[in-house]
Amino acid sequence: MLIGELSKRSGFSRDTIRYYEKIELIVVSKSARREHNYKDYSEEVLEQLKAIKKYKELGFTLEEIRELLVRQSIQVLDVAKVLDVIDIKISSVNEELEKLHALKMRLNRERELLGRKKTGHVIQLPEMKQAV
Repeated sequence: MLIGELSKRSGFSRDTIRYYEKIELIVVSKSARREHNYKDYSEEVLEQLKAIKKYKELGFTLEEIRELLVRQSIQVLDVAKVLDVIDIKISSVNEELEKLHALKMRLNRERELLGRKKTGHVIQLPEMKQAV
């Protein structure tokens, strides 16, 4: 299939598909060329793109996805490894949630302190530092 059809079926733009080729996240063999040098993408590439989309939706980075795809391609990606990777991602999400919660608390304190000021009061930099 040509890149237009691959784009429609995968949900990725043509530019994204080309970028994934450039960084070798997906690999299209040089023999997969039609006349006028058009690339002929296989169903396997489509399946790889679907996997990439799923992993991206789960918050994985392109490098994490690359590792999973490489392991899958050499047939050493088992359920235990995927569970480990997911557990690491969950830990990362939990850490980020804690940071966001702390930020929210700081913002609420700042809002509370500033809410005590008269409307029209000009803020001086030291006042912003007090709430932090």
